[in-house]
Amino acid sequence: MTTESPHVLRLADIDAAQLRLLLAGYHLTLELCPDDEPVPGSFWGDDEAGLKGDTVYARKDTPLHSILHEACHVICLDEERRNNLDTNAGSDDDEECAVCYLQVLLADRLDCLGRARMFADMDAWSYSFRLGSSRAWFEEDAEDARRWLLGRGLLATQPQPADLHQHQ
Repeated sequence: MTTESPHVLRLADIDAAQLRLLLAGYHLTLELCPDDEPVPGSFWGDDEAGLKGDTVYARKDTPLHSILHEACHVICLDEERRNNLDTNAGSDDDEECAVCYLQVLLADRLDCLGRARMFADMDAWSYSFRLGSSRAWFEEDAEDARRWLLGRGLLATQPQPADLHQHQ
């Protein structure tokens, strides 16, 4: 679903080492695909990130928001769902909101991205939220997402991802 403006931050725009390190902290691998081939496990197709098990697939033209979104789906899965994951995480509305919330938090852990840029890129891609923008949703209407993440130990009491070693 390539509907975004050309200034959305893409994998080619960054040094992927910090992203790989962030994903490795959640036992995920980032697999780079050839530019001229479909992304394996991509739900949306085109340049969007894909999922299979603990691997997030991307090309150099894959938007960072897509990579983080798909990675957050995997982070939110229990072990059984993660082991059977291929393309579609199969989340419900509550889990989808939690994935979006966690995606914003993880953006702050990447020097090249950050929360403000994530909001802009999510809005450019046309994520839809009840209040009309990702920032307004995150700041004013995401209590359900916070509760979902807190209930699964994926969020500390402050709005930041819980340290991984608490979940192993």
